[in-house]
Amino acid sequence: MSHPVSAFFGVQHGVANSILLPVIVEYNALADHGRYEKIYNYIREKKEPVQDFKPQMLVDEIKKLNADLGIPKTLSEVGVTEDKIPQMAADAMKSGNIAANPRQSTQKDIEMLYHKAM
Repeated sequence: MSHPVSAFFGVQHGVANSILLPVIVEYNALADHGRYEKIYNYIREKKEPVQDFKPQMLVDEIKKLNADLGIPKTLSEVGVTEDKIPQMAADAMKSGNIAANPRQSTQKDIEMLYHKAM
């Protein structure tokens, strides 16, 4: 999903990835199967054992990391406009990355994720 953001709006690829990451992690939580807790334990500052891990904890930690790094919170902050979302979603659907996503995604799903990241 970040490639169309970069192509349409000139947003650096890593910045686009960082903005989209919390939204995508939240969306894919249904397909977590225990990996989210491992990632959470790698990136969080505190190292004591986690009780009752929830996928939202990883989403929140990614948002905190992004803020600490000065990454904008939303796509609109980097100049993305909603009128291009259908075109960006169509382009994203052509990517092999969509097929590799843990959850099957339709173009409407991708559009919803872009809107959520706005």
